[in-house]
Amino acid sequence: MTQQSSLRFDGETVIITGAGRGIGREHALLFAARGANVVVNDVGVTSSGEGEDLSVASLVVDEILAAGGSAVTDRHSVAETEGAEALVQTALDAFGRVDVLVNNAGIITFGLFADLDDRAWDQMMAVTLGGTYRTCRAVWPHFVAAGGGRIVNTTSNAGLSGCEQLSHYGAAKSAVAGLTKTLAIEGRPHGIRANAIAPMAVTRMNSDHFFGGAVPANREWQADIVSGAVPIGPASLVPPTAVWLAHRATEANGGIYSTSSGKVARVGIVIGEGYFNPDHTPEDLVAAAHEVEELRDYLDPTTNADEIASIATLFKEAQG
Repeated sequence: MTQQSSLRFDGETVIITGAGRGIGREHALLFAARGANVVVNDVGVTSSGEGEDLSVASLVVDEILAAGGSAVTDRHSVAETEGAEALVQTALDAFGRVDVLVNNAGIITFGLFADLDDRAWDQMMAVTLGGTYRTCRAVWPHFVAAGGGRIVNTTSNAGLSGCEQLSHYGAAKSAVAGLTKTLAIEGRPHGIRANAIAPMAVTRMNSDHFFGGAVPANREWQADIVSGAVPIGPASLVPPTAVWLAHRATEANGGIYSTSSGKVARVGIVIGEGYFNPDHTPEDLVAAAHEVEELRDYLDPTTNADEIASIATLFKEAQG
């Protein structure tokens, strides 16, 4: 049974990038419904990063205002430092504060690694990774001055698990996960918490790849998944995870959370118990390959210092 939630954002300002369509739009609507002042950022490019449609952000703002919510439009590109800084200034000018940053903006193109060129790689890094970096950097001093803030970045299982034809996308999204974990560590003394979601949902970004055209209506999405008509649920199932992670009462920090079709789960970056021998040779590793591969009694580190400490413990045990 679903319980009524007390997670409200009354008076708080939430910046959402790429909020004109898809998952970003659903983020904006849910945050606004829970009392947030929402900055809807979107330049209206295609899924591959081409063109421009400045109306998409305005349509979401109009929808929020019509429902009695509070929102403003921002059309700056987060792929540029000046754009990211101007986005934060939009929030400050409109609402006098910024409390939450949700990085959702990104692009996607499909292609085998052998066919990838520098332009596709550089464009992916500029928007998907660079945009996340630039907005985090732009909002950081304001969070520090305010004594805290929340960052929710968007990574992807395409990077964490790998996905054919998405080497550049996966690399950028994996880098976002790594950035998020470091922001969580460095932000903690300032009251800043940073987490990442790895969403999967039916959107225009994957419609051509999955469906060969427009996004299906998906009105009976649960039955569609069972039948194989669609592989994943709608975008509206993703935002509850972002809202939870963005709320000031949530203690999670440095986590990565897979969220799709009603399932939400923490993604662990684990290190197995492994094989220990300070004098090992390559031949020793051949013999001990099963121990190296085994993930029994694994370590789930929150910083790289955790693994360093575990190695020190192994030395102590070996000497003792």
